Amino acid sequence: MTKPLTSHPAAEWVLITGGSHGIGLALAQECQRQGLGVAIVALPDAQLTTARRLLTQAGLPPVRFLGLDLTAPQAIDRVVDWLAEERIALHYLINNAGFGRGGLFEHTPWVEYRTMLQLNNQVMVELIHRLLPQLKAIRGGILNMSSMEATLPLPYKTVYTGTKGMVYNFSLALREEFRHHGVSVSVLCPGPVITNEDGLRRVEAQGARARLLVTMPEDIAPEAIRGMLAGKAVIVPGRLIRLLVGVSYLTPRPLRMRILERLFSRYRDTPPIVSTAPPAALPSSAVNT
Repeated sequence: MTKPLTSHPAAEWVLITGGSHGIGLALAQECQRQGLGVAIVALPDAQLTTARRLLTQAGLPPVRFLGLDLTAPQAIDRVVDWLAEERIALHYLINNAGFGRGGLFEHTPWVEYRTMLQLNNQVMVELIHRLLPQLKAIRGGILNMSSMEATLPLPYKTVYTGTKGMVYNFSLALREEFRHHGVSVSVLCPGPVITNEDGLRRVEAQGARARLLVTMPEDIAPEAIRGMLAGKAVIVPGRLIRLLVGVSYLTPRPLRMRILERLFSRYRDTPPIVSTAPPAALPSSAVNT
């Protein structure tokens, strides 16, 4: 019989949704480096198996895994019950699960938009609502995954940027409310981050301009976790991304929208999605921008 790996005890725990690959996995690894115990909720697939192998190692803080589709009925009930079963008292919650899609608005089936809205927004709000008593008792922190596009309504990515705008505004408003509870709320707004092959194809379709801005999940995780632990309001990893966001605020809205339409007009050529099956709930958007 194989002897189980031993790990040092964690003084504090963090729950990460969609932590099995991409940005979520990089955040989980960085949390372990910071000495946090990590509880991961992600789809029960091969990526979760790989994450288990990477994160469950001797000498690392403890990690727990729950394979679950967060858009399934009563999924949040299951998460709350699982935390109780594992006797995990949360200090931090990272709402990372989500996905995106580009193309003409009418080319994406409604069932996919519905899942996107549910995963990117509804799951996040419900988790915070249900877990707030724990976070208030410990005076913990929340990190919500948004995007640099949260303040840039993009033609051809209308629903995705709409969901990320909701995350951004919701997080900042909630931050002010929760100050009275001693609970910090941070929002992460990365630029383009490649998390899967579909994301790589989308970046390549945008040409050299997009490739210049692209980062990898492991590039943004340290700044994201440092910002969460410090209670920073808005975390925008990378100087170039921060510069572009700043310049966008200075550009008149009508001109900004015309520029954005031209920059992303290649999405007009994206073929319609023919499948009507709900998409897999990716741990993070294919290109989280």
